[in-house]
Amino acid sequence: MVKGKVLKKGGKALLESAKDAGLKGGGAVAAENAIDALDNPYLAAAEGAVVGYIASGGNPIGAIAGGLVGFVLADGERITPCDMVAIPAYQYSAMLDGREPTFQIFIKEGEMIAPILPTDFMQANLAADAIRMSDTKPKRKLSAWQKYLASDSNKIFFKSGKNKGKLNMVKMGKAWKKSKSNPKNKGK
Repeated sequence: MVKGKVLKKGGKALLESAKDAGLKGGGAVAAENAIDALDNPYLAAAEGAVVGYIASGGNPIGAIAGGLVGFVLADGERITPCDMVAIPAYQYSAMLDGREPTFQIFIKEGEMIAPILPTDFMQANLAADAIRMSDTKPKRKLSAWQKYLASDSNKIFFKSGKNKGKLNMVKMGKAWKKSKSNPKNKGK
C-alpha cells in the first residue's frame, strides 16, 4: 500500500530527527510507537501524528496536534498509546507563536477517549436511517377476495386438459359468490 510506505518513511524521518534533536525518553518512545502503529489501521492517531509532523516542517508540536486530530477524525473510542497533553484546537496557532495555551489536559497512557456528543457523521447516519424507514409504506389490508384466494382450502384446480394443475378462477369466483350469499358466511 503506497500510503503506508510513505507514512513509514515519514515516521522514520520523525524518529531520526527526534533522536538528532536530543529528545530522549517519552519523545523518542512516542516516535517509535508511531512507526510501529502505522501497520495498525485502528490507530488513526499515529498517522495523524506523522502527517502533522511532516506538514509542520519537523515540529514535534505538529506531531502532537496531528495525533489529536487523528483521534478526533476517527469518531470512535480510542485508547491512548502513551501519555499525552491536549490543548484546545483554537489555541494551536498561538502555540506556534510561542505563547502558552490557557489550559492543557494531561491524558494518561491507557485512558479511553470517546466522543460524548454524537458527531456530524453519526447524526447524518441517523437522519439517513430515518428517511430510509419513512420510505417504506405500511401494508394495506387484504380484501375479502384476496383472503379467500390465500386460503388453500378454497383453491380449485383444473383436473384435466391443457390447464391441468392450474387454478380454475371461474369456479373459484362462483364458489366465493356462493359463500358470500350464504347467510352463515355473512360475517367473513
